[in-house]
Formats: sequence, C-alpha cells, structure tokens
Amino acid sequence: MKKFVSIFLAACAMSAMSVTAFARQADAVNVMSDESLKLSFGEETFEQLIQPGQSYTYPLYLEQEDGKLVPLTDEHLEDLRLRAETKNGRSVLSSFEVEKEGDRYQLEVTAQAGWPTAQTEVEGTVKAVKRSNGKAVGSVQAEMTVGYPTIPDEALADVEDGGSVFVAADAPVITTKQFEQLDKAADGGKVTFTNGLWSYQVRVSGQESLNLLHNERAIKEVSSKFEDQNFKYISFPGGPAFDFTGTMTIDLSEEMEDFDGQFYVYRYLQGRLHQLDATVDLDAQTLSFQTKNLGRFVITDKAIADGTLVDESFAGTQQAPSENTNQNNQSSQSGSQNDGQNGSYAENQDYQAGGAEKGNPDTGAEDYLALAAAAAVVSALAASIISQKR
Repeated sequence: MKKFVSIFLAACAMSAMSVTAFARQADAVNVMSDESLKLSFGEETFEQLIQPGQSYTYPLYLEQEDGKLVPLTDEHLEDLRLRAETKNGRSVLSSFEVEKEGDRYQLEVTAQAGWPTAQTEVEGTVKAVKRSNGKAVGSVQAEMTVGYPTIPDEALADVEDGGSVFVAADAPVITTKQFEQLDKAADGGKVTFTNGLWSYQVRVSGQESLNLLHNERAIKEVSSKFEDQNFKYISFPGGPAFDFTGTMTIDLSEEMEDFDGQFYVYRYLQGRLHQLDATVDLDAQTLSFQTKNLGRFVITDKAIADGTLVDESFAGTQQAPSENTNQNNQSSQSGSQNDGQNGSYAENQDYQAGGAEKGNPDTGAEDYLALAAAAAVVSALAASIISQKR
C-alpha cells in the first residue's frame, strides 16, 4: 500500500510541475503579443468635420525608435499588409480604406452623400498584420465626426430685436434646441431666415432640426431643354420641411433687365416642373410665394406648361407636389443612427470584420490548472491516509 501511494504522489507532483510549465509558456505567448510597429497619422487630430459626399485623405507614418516620423512605405511592410477597419459609425461612410499615393500609404475616407442634421462619431483603425497568420503588429486609431456644421448661436442673437437669421452655406444645420431659442425670442411669432439673395419667414414653434443647405447651381436638365429661356435657380437639396407655411421671397434685382419683367416660378421635383403661384413686386424687385417645403425652385422668363417632364428617366411617374410632405427628401438624406459594427474593404480587397475584439483563443491552460488543483487535493488526502496508517 505504501509503495502504491508513493508512486501516486510522484505522479501528482510531476503533473503539477508540467502544468506550471505550461502556464508559464502560455503567459510568455501573451507577452509576445504586444505590437512592435508604431503607426501614426503624424500631427493629424481629426478635428475637421467630414462633410457628406466629400473625400478626405490622411497620410500614414511610421514612428521610429528616436521618435522621428517617416512616411509609411513598402519597405516598412515586409511580410505585412495593411487593414482598415471601422468600429462605430460605418453607416455614414461609403469608404474607409488604405490606398497608395506614389510609394506612400494613406487612409482615404469618403462620407455617404446626403443632408443629415445630426453629426455621427466614427471610430476606425488601421492595422499592420502579418500575411502568414493575420496577427496585428502595429495599429493606429482614427476618430472623426461626419455631418454638417451647425449654425452658430451668435447668428440667432438679432431675432429678439426683430432681426433675421443669416444662414451660411457652410453652416446650414439648425437644431431643435436652436429652434426653441428662436421661438422664444420671437415670442411664438415668425422668424426670418436669409442668405442675402432669398429670405424665408415662418413660425418655428415645435420645429425639429433642419438642414438649410442651399445653392444657386443650374439644373442642367432644365437649362438644356429650354435653351432659348433665361433661368434663375434657388435650391435646398436637403428638402427641409417646416411645420408651418411660410413666405419665400427672392431678390430679382439682377434679373429685371434680362427677364424683361416676366417671371414664372416652378418647383422641380421628380424630373418635372410644377408651377407655383407667385407674386412679383416690380418696385421692390422681388418675387414671393407661400410654401412649407423648401426644394429646388426654378424662375424663368417664359411660361412652361405645368407638370412638363424634363428628365425622361421619370417618364413612368406622375406626382403632384404636396405641401404636406418633404418633397425633396431621399432615403440617404437623413443621417443613420444605426451605427452597426460592420467591416470594410481594405486596399488588398480582404474583408475586414469590424465590431468588438474577439477574446483570446482557448489554449487549454485552464483545463490543466484545474487538473493540478485536483491532484493537489488527492495528494493531501493520500498524505492524511499514510499518517493515519502510521
């Protein structure tokens, strides 16, 4: 019996020693998982707002041991490949990928086109991984914001004294909170928004955020179809819809002579021109009409039949404008808040899964440690039996 117990105790001791060695070996592997390649975006802080429909590039650098930054090139990536991944906000991007400019690498980010009112935070990472096993040996993070700038609060200050709100094209978003401030300042009355060329007077009680991005670019489909007419264009591509009907007034001082005092106003919607009832003040040299939906407005010097089809791609559709709908809105115009943890395609066309980091693989060390603990218990029990035998 003593001989059997002695052999059993020796076996338990050897098992415990092998488990200890295995655990140390597992710890050593984890220590070696530290990244050794220091990637950087240099002095880039990503403070610039990324606007929808625009592309931005950010050069990648390698930080050397002395702290000096050098452009990242192929000579630094032997047996490695670069991967671009996004964790949050991927839905507002059309691309997030590494590309080559000459012999240098850079991150290119393109935001989805649209006219959102919200700003969305995006978190991304560029990784250098081994071609053999995909293990990351270096990484750098990119945290940026996608959306349009909000109108500064200073632009709202004159409303209380009966002044207007100047809406600049480079800061076109008015938030729900700002509308509340404007409504309070106007004591529930009408507020005037303007860019100097047009003005829009409307009540804003209970109004939610809107994007008043605007431009005067020609609609080429209209201009090319009616080449013998003069045109003036005022467009709000985001199609903002107010809760109350307001008055849009457009300055015509520069068109009075060319148009010979003849003005016809249309809304361009779904490839058709829909005529609007407008009032022309020749003395003030302005034109005005009632609407709650700001869209793409066309002013010309010759009458065009109401509902005229301009864009043949809309030949199968017929929709009359409705003041109760946001006429110019498209599905891409609102910023999606469903920031799914998606992946992205890197330059090498490898699909990189996004989302939370996966846990470390099961090495089996936990199972051996459990056996060691059990062996220790059995060893102690055997020692107790021997003591009792004696």
